[in-house]
Amino acid sequence: MCKSIETLVGGDQDRLPRAALRLAAKQRARELEKERRQALAHIRRYERKYGVERKGMSKLDTAQAHEDYNDWFFWTSVLERAEKASKAIKKLGTIQ
Repeated sequence: MCKSIETLVGGDQDRLPRAALRLAAKQRARELEKERRQALAHIRRYERKYGVERKGMSKLDTAQAHEDYNDWFFWTSVLERAEKASKAIKKLGTIQ
């Protein structure tokens, strides 16, 4: 693969990888937005079910509430990871 790029002429050695990176970043940004929306939907469902905000979920004391808390915690982790990755990808867009 690298040898193929080396055979490109002129500015194409730089343009092709940058164009590929931009395309991959746009696709990943779409995937992350989908993950973010999915995580928010799950988080909101648990918050509506228990009538509490994020901070209050850990104080629930039934077995089902404990299971729901674990699921809620998972989705908050997904949300945080997706938002962090989205910020990193947006920074790529500012680099030319």
